[in-house]
Amino acid sequence: MTLQEILDKLPKLKPNRRYWFVRTDGGALYEQFLDGGNIGIGWDKVTLEDISKSNTGDNTGIQILKEIVKRKYDEEQRPGYAVSQLIKFAYQIKKNDIVLIPSQSSQEISFGEVTETPASNDLNADYFIKRKSVKWLTSVSRTSLDPNLFRLMFSHHTISEADFYAEHIDKEINSFFIKGDRAHLVLGVQSKNDIKARELFEMGTLSLDILDEFTKEEKLAFDTDEINVKLNVQSPGLIELSGLDIGGIVLLGIILVVISGGGFEVALSDKFKLSLKTDGIIEKVRKFLRTNSKINTKKQLLEKHMKDLDIKDPEDLVKILKELDKE
Repeated sequence: MTLQEILDKLPKLKPNRRYWFVRTDGGALYEQFLDGGNIGIGWDKVTLEDISKSNTGDNTGIQILKEIVKRKYDEEQRPGYAVSQLIKFAYQIKKNDIVLIPSQSSQEISFGEVTETPASNDLNADYFIKRKSVKWLTSVSRTSLDPNLFRLMFSHHTISEADFYAEHIDKEINSFFIKGDRAHLVLGVQSKNDIKARELFEMGTLSLDILDEFTKEEKLAFDTDEINVKLNVQSPGLIELSGLDIGGIVLLGIILVVISGGGFEVALSDKFKLSLKTDGIIEKVRKFLRTNSKINTKKQLLEKHMKDLDIKDPEDLVKILKELDKE
Protein backbone atom coordinates (compact mmCIF):
# COMPACT_ATOMS: atom_id res chain seq x y z
CA MET A 1 0.00 0.00 0.00
CA THR A 2 1.75 3.16 -1.20
CA LEU A 3 1.15 6.76 -0.25
CA GLN A 4 0.15 7.50 -3.85
CA GLU A 5 -2.56 4.83 -3.76
CA ILE A 6 -4.06 6.53 -0.72
CA LEU A 7 -3.82 9.95 -2.36
CA ASP A 8 -5.58 8.69 -5.47
CA LYS A 9 -8.58 7.55 -3.42
CA LEU A 10 -9.03 10.61 -1.22
CA PRO A 11 -12.28 12.53 -1.86
CA LYS A 12 -11.56 15.47 -4.17
CA LEU A 13 -14.02 18.34 -3.86
CA LYS A 14 -14.47 20.85 -6.66
CA PRO A 15 -13.55 24.35 -5.45
CA ASN A 16 -16.48 25.90 -7.33
CA ARG A 17 -19.25 23.57 -6.19
CA ARG A 18 -22.25 25.29 -4.66
CA TYR A 19 -24.24 24.78 -1.48
CA TRP A 20 -27.96 25.20 -0.80
CA PHE A 21 -30.33 25.10 2.17
CA VAL A 22 -33.72 23.73 1.10
CA ARG A 23 -36.81 23.98 3.34
CA THR A 24 -39.04 20.95 3.93
CA ASP A 25 -42.40 22.59 4.72
CA GLY A 26 -41.66 22.79 8.44
CA GLY A 27 -40.16 19.30 8.43
CA ALA A 28 -43.32 17.71 7.01
CA LEU A 29 -41.45 16.59 3.87
CA TYR A 30 -38.13 15.75 5.52
CA GLU A 31 -38.62 11.99 5.59
CA GLN A 32 -40.20 11.99 2.13
CA PHE A 33 -37.17 13.73 0.67
CA LEU A 34 -34.83 11.28 2.38
CA ASP A 35 -36.85 8.19 1.42
CA GLY A 36 -37.40 9.42 -2.13
CA GLY A 37 -33.79 10.41 -2.71
CA ASN A 38 -34.77 13.85 -3.94
CA ILE A 39 -35.69 17.44 -3.17
CA GLY A 40 -38.68 19.30 -4.52
CA ILE A 41 -40.34 22.69 -4.73
CA GLY A 42 -43.96 23.79 -4.57
CA TRP A 43 -46.09 26.00 -6.82
CA ASP A 44 -47.22 22.79 -8.56
CA LYS A 45 -49.43 24.66 -11.03
CA VAL A 46 -46.30 26.21 -12.52
CA THR A 47 -44.80 23.59 -14.82
CA LEU A 48 -41.20 23.07 -15.86
CA GLU A 49 -42.26 24.24 -19.30
CA ASP A 50 -43.52 27.47 -17.73
CA ILE A 51 -40.21 27.96 -15.91
CA SER A 52 -38.27 27.39 -19.14
CA LYS A 53 -39.89 30.56 -20.53
CA SER A 54 -37.84 32.56 -18.03
CA ASN A 55 -34.58 31.24 -19.46
CA THR A 56 -34.10 34.05 -21.99
CA GLY A 57 -31.00 35.60 -20.49
CA ASP A 58 -32.66 38.92 -19.77
CA ASN A 59 -35.44 40.38 -17.63
CA THR A 60 -38.09 39.68 -20.25
CA GLY A 61 -38.26 35.98 -19.45
CA ILE A 62 -38.50 36.68 -15.73
CA GLN A 63 -41.45 39.00 -16.32
CA ILE A 64 -43.14 36.32 -18.44
CA LEU A 65 -42.81 33.77 -15.63
CA LYS A 66 -44.00 36.33 -13.09
CA GLU A 67 -47.18 36.83 -15.09
CA ILE A 68 -47.68 33.06 -15.27
CA VAL A 69 -47.38 32.80 -11.49
CA LYS A 70 -49.84 35.68 -10.99
CA ARG A 71 -52.32 34.06 -13.37
CA LYS A 72 -52.13 30.60 -11.81
CA TYR A 73 -51.88 31.81 -8.20
CA ASP A 74 -53.95 34.99 -7.99
CA GLU A 75 -53.63 34.84 -4.18
CA GLU A 76 -49.82 34.89 -4.35
CA GLN A 77 -48.75 38.17 -2.78
CA ARG A 78 -45.10 37.82 -3.79
CA PRO A 79 -45.00 36.50 -7.36
CA GLY A 80 -41.47 37.86 -7.79
CA TYR A 81 -40.29 35.79 -4.83
CA ALA A 82 -41.94 32.66 -6.24
CA VAL A 83 -40.20 33.26 -9.57
CA SER A 84 -36.76 33.65 -7.95
CA GLN A 85 -37.21 30.41 -5.99
CA LEU A 86 -38.42 28.45 -9.02
CA ILE A 87 -35.50 29.65 -11.12
CA LYS A 88 -33.01 28.72 -8.40
CA PHE A 89 -34.47 25.24 -8.24
CA ALA A 90 -34.66 24.68 -11.98
CA TYR A 91 -31.43 26.27 -13.18
CA GLN A 92 -29.07 27.23 -10.37
CA ILE A 93 -29.02 24.02 -8.32
CA LYS A 94 -26.87 21.69 -10.39
CA LYS A 95 -25.37 18.22 -10.37
CA ASN A 96 -22.65 17.78 -7.70
CA ASP A 97 -23.97 20.70 -5.62
CA ILE A 98 -24.56 20.05 -1.92
CA VAL A 99 -27.99 20.52 -0.35
CA LEU A 100 -28.99 20.66 3.30
CA ILE A 101 -32.52 19.90 4.49
CA PRO A 102 -33.92 20.31 8.04
CA SER A 103 -36.25 18.05 9.97
CA GLN A 104 -39.05 19.44 12.13
CA SER A 105 -37.70 22.27 14.32
CA SER A 106 -34.33 21.63 12.64
CA GLN A 107 -33.53 18.91 15.18
CA GLU A 108 -31.63 17.08 12.45
CA ILE A 109 -29.96 18.26 9.26
CA SER A 110 -29.30 15.96 6.31
CA PHE A 111 -26.62 16.63 3.72
CA GLY A 112 -26.82 15.34 0.16
CA GLU A 113 -25.21 15.65 -3.26
CA VAL A 114 -27.41 16.58 -6.23
CA THR A 115 -27.16 13.91 -8.92
CA GLU A 116 -28.98 15.61 -11.81
CA THR A 117 -29.02 19.14 -13.18
CA PRO A 118 -32.33 19.22 -15.10
CA ALA A 119 -35.40 19.14 -12.88
CA SER A 120 -37.88 16.34 -13.54
CA ASN A 121 -41.62 15.89 -13.14
CA ASP A 122 -43.34 13.25 -11.04
CA LEU A 123 -46.98 13.85 -11.84
CA ASN A 124 -48.06 11.01 -9.54
CA ALA A 125 -46.36 12.50 -6.50
CA ASP A 126 -48.51 13.50 -3.56
CA TYR A 127 -46.11 16.35 -2.78
CA PHE A 128 -44.06 18.70 -4.96
CA ILE A 129 -44.14 17.29 -8.49
CA LYS A 130 -40.99 19.20 -9.54
CA ARG A 131 -38.00 17.17 -8.31
CA LYS A 132 -34.22 16.81 -8.41
CA SER A 133 -32.49 13.56 -7.44
CA VAL A 134 -30.15 13.64 -4.45
CA LYS A 135 -27.73 11.12 -2.97
CA TRP A 136 -28.01 11.59 0.79
CA LEU A 137 -24.58 11.49 2.46
CA THR A 138 -25.06 12.00 6.18
CA SER A 139 -27.42 13.32 8.85
CA VAL A 140 -26.31 15.34 11.87
CA SER A 141 -28.30 16.14 15.00
CA ARG A 142 -28.64 19.79 15.94
CA THR A 143 -26.65 19.18 19.13
CA SER A 144 -23.68 17.86 17.11
CA LEU A 145 -23.90 20.42 14.30
CA ASP A 146 -21.20 23.03 13.76
CA PRO A 147 -22.63 26.16 15.47
CA ASN A 148 -21.53 28.23 12.47
CA LEU A 149 -24.35 26.57 10.53
CA PHE A 150 -27.06 27.60 12.98
CA ARG A 151 -27.60 30.89 11.16
CA LEU A 152 -28.80 28.96 8.14
CA MET A 153 -31.71 27.65 10.22
CA PHE A 154 -33.07 31.18 10.55
CA SER A 155 -33.53 31.57 6.80
CA HIS A 156 -37.19 31.25 5.87
CA HIS A 157 -36.65 31.17 2.12
CA THR A 158 -37.69 27.99 0.33
CA ILE A 159 -34.16 27.82 -1.09
CA SER A 160 -31.21 29.73 0.37
CA GLU A 161 -27.69 30.01 -1.02
CA ALA A 162 -25.24 28.53 1.48
CA ASP A 163 -21.89 29.06 -0.29
CA PHE A 164 -20.76 31.27 2.59
CA TYR A 165 -20.82 28.19 4.85
CA ALA A 166 -18.93 25.91 2.44
CA GLU A 167 -15.93 25.21 4.69
CA HIS A 168 -18.19 24.27 7.60
CA ILE A 169 -20.42 22.07 5.44
CA ASP A 170 -17.45 20.25 3.90
CA LYS A 171 -16.28 19.20 7.38
CA GLU A 172 -19.69 17.77 8.24
CA ILE A 173 -19.60 15.56 5.14
CA ASN A 174 -15.96 14.46 4.94
CA SER A 175 -13.28 13.79 7.55
CA PHE A 176 -10.40 13.73 5.07
CA PHE A 177 -10.53 15.41 1.66
CA ILE A 178 -8.72 17.48 -0.94
CA LYS A 179 -10.25 20.75 -2.11
CA GLY A 180 -8.40 22.83 -4.64
CA ASP A 181 -4.71 22.54 -3.78
CA ARG A 182 -5.16 21.81 -0.06
CA ALA A 183 -5.67 18.66 1.97
CA HIS A 184 -8.01 18.77 4.97
CA LEU A 185 -7.88 16.36 7.91
CA VAL A 186 -10.85 16.65 10.30
CA LEU A 187 -10.62 15.09 13.75
CA GLY A 188 -13.76 14.66 15.81
CA VAL A 189 -13.43 15.47 19.51
CA GLN A 190 -16.14 13.34 21.10
CA SER A 191 -15.43 14.03 24.77
CA LYS A 192 -18.33 15.76 26.51
CA ASN A 193 -16.11 17.05 29.29
CA ASP A 194 -14.54 20.49 29.38
CA ILE A 195 -11.56 20.69 27.04
CA LYS A 196 -8.31 21.56 28.78
CA ALA A 197 -6.31 24.07 26.74
CA ARG A 198 -2.93 22.56 27.59
CA GLU A 199 -4.10 19.08 26.61
CA LEU A 200 -5.54 20.27 23.29
CA PHE A 201 -2.56 22.38 22.24
CA GLU A 202 -0.02 19.86 23.45
CA MET A 203 -1.73 17.19 21.36
CA GLY A 204 -1.16 19.32 18.27
CA THR A 205 2.49 19.99 19.11
CA LEU A 206 3.20 16.33 19.80
CA SER A 207 1.55 15.27 16.54
CA LEU A 208 3.71 17.62 14.50
CA ASP A 209 6.87 16.71 16.40
CA ILE A 210 6.33 13.02 15.64
CA LEU A 211 5.58 13.79 11.99
CA ASP A 212 8.78 15.86 11.79
CA GLU A 213 10.80 12.96 13.17
CA PHE A 214 9.21 10.48 10.76
CA THR A 215 9.81 12.63 7.67
CA LYS A 216 13.40 13.21 8.82
CA GLU A 217 14.00 9.48 9.22
CA GLU A 218 12.43 8.74 5.81
CA LYS A 219 14.25 11.71 4.20
CA LEU A 220 10.99 13.31 3.11
CA ALA A 221 10.78 17.03 2.40
CA PHE A 222 7.89 18.37 4.43
CA ASP A 223 7.56 21.51 6.56
CA THR A 224 5.08 21.16 9.42
CA ASP A 225 5.16 24.94 9.92
CA GLU A 226 2.95 25.11 6.82
CA ILE A 227 0.10 23.17 8.48
CA ASN A 228 -2.85 25.33 9.50
CA VAL A 229 -5.37 24.51 12.20
CA LYS A 230 -8.98 25.55 12.83
CA LEU A 231 -10.70 24.70 16.08
CA ASN A 232 -14.36 24.29 16.87
CA VAL A 233 -14.23 22.20 20.00
CA GLN A 234 -17.36 23.14 21.88
CA SER A 235 -17.16 19.60 23.34
CA PRO A 236 -17.88 17.65 21.28
CA GLY A 237 -16.42 19.45 18.28
CA LEU A 238 -13.90 19.40 15.45
CA ILE A 239 -10.22 20.03 14.85
CA GLU A 240 -9.28 20.73 11.23
CA LEU A 241 -5.70 20.45 10.00
CA SER A 242 -4.96 21.56 6.46
CA GLY A 243 -2.02 22.27 4.22
CA LEU A 244 -0.66 22.52 0.70
CA ASP A 245 1.58 19.50 1.15
CA ILE A 246 -1.12 16.90 0.62
CA GLY A 247 1.19 13.95 1.20
CA GLY A 248 2.30 15.38 4.53
CA ILE A 249 -1.29 15.78 5.75
CA VAL A 250 -1.99 12.18 4.73
CA LEU A 251 1.06 11.01 6.68
CA LEU A 252 -0.11 12.96 9.71
CA GLY A 253 -3.51 11.30 9.44
CA ILE A 254 -1.95 7.85 9.21
CA ILE A 255 0.25 8.51 12.25
CA LEU A 256 -2.74 9.61 14.33
CA VAL A 257 -4.86 6.66 13.21
CA VAL A 258 -2.09 4.17 13.96
CA ILE A 259 -1.41 5.68 17.40
CA SER A 260 -5.10 5.64 18.32
CA GLY A 261 -5.47 2.01 17.23
CA GLY A 262 -7.56 3.06 14.25
CA GLY A 263 -9.06 -0.32 13.55
CA PHE A 264 -5.75 -1.79 12.43
CA GLU A 265 -5.80 -4.42 15.10
CA VAL A 266 -9.54 -4.81 15.55
CA ALA A 267 -11.86 -3.51 12.86
CA LEU A 268 -9.92 -4.55 9.81
CA SER A 269 -9.60 -8.08 8.54
CA ASP A 270 -6.88 -10.61 9.33
CA LYS A 271 -5.83 -10.28 5.72
CA PHE A 272 -5.16 -6.59 6.34
CA LYS A 273 -2.96 -7.38 9.34
CA LEU A 274 -0.89 -9.67 7.15
CA SER A 275 -0.59 -7.02 4.45
CA LEU A 276 0.96 -4.68 7.00
CA LYS A 277 4.03 -6.92 7.02
CA THR A 278 4.92 -5.54 3.61
CA ASP A 279 7.07 -2.48 3.07
CA GLY A 280 4.05 -0.24 2.50
CA ILE A 281 3.57 3.18 4.08
CA ILE A 282 1.46 1.82 6.95
CA GLU A 283 4.15 -0.63 8.00
CA LYS A 284 6.79 2.09 7.81
CA VAL A 285 4.74 4.27 10.15
CA ARG A 286 4.07 1.39 12.54
CA LYS A 287 7.73 0.36 12.58
CA PHE A 288 8.80 3.95 13.21
CA LEU A 289 6.37 4.35 16.12
CA ARG A 290 7.46 1.00 17.54
CA THR A 291 11.23 1.35 17.28
CA ASN A 292 12.16 5.05 17.37
CA SER A 293 13.17 5.68 20.98
CA LYS A 294 13.36 9.46 20.46
CA ILE A 295 9.59 9.77 20.20
CA ASN A 296 8.52 7.11 22.69
CA THR A 297 7.55 9.53 25.47
CA LYS A 298 5.83 11.86 23.02
CA LYS A 299 3.94 8.96 21.48
CA GLN A 300 2.65 7.78 24.86
CA LEU A 301 1.57 11.28 25.87
CA LEU A 302 -0.12 11.88 22.51
CA GLU A 303 -1.97 8.59 22.83
CA LYS A 304 -3.18 9.65 26.29
CA HIS A 305 -4.40 13.04 25.07
CA MET A 306 -6.23 11.46 22.14
CA LYS A 307 -7.89 9.01 24.49
CA ASP A 308 -8.87 11.72 26.97
CA LEU A 309 -10.35 13.87 24.19
CA ASP A 310 -11.95 10.78 22.65
CA ILE A 311 -10.63 11.61 19.19
CA LYS A 312 -12.61 9.92 16.43
CA ASP A 313 -10.58 8.44 13.59
CA PRO A 314 -11.08 10.13 10.20
CA GLU A 315 -13.53 7.66 8.65
CA ASP A 316 -12.61 8.59 5.09
CA LEU A 317 -8.99 7.54 5.65
CA VAL A 318 -9.89 4.27 7.39
CA LYS A 319 -12.37 3.50 4.59
CA ILE A 320 -9.66 4.01 1.97
CA LEU A 321 -7.30 1.70 3.82
CA LYS A 322 -9.98 -0.98 3.91
CA GLU A 323 -10.66 -0.60 0.18
CA LEU A 324 -6.97 -0.87 -0.68
CA ASP A 325 -6.73 -3.94 1.53
CA LYS A 326 -9.45 -5.67 -0.50
CA GLU A 327 -7.62 -4.91 -3.72
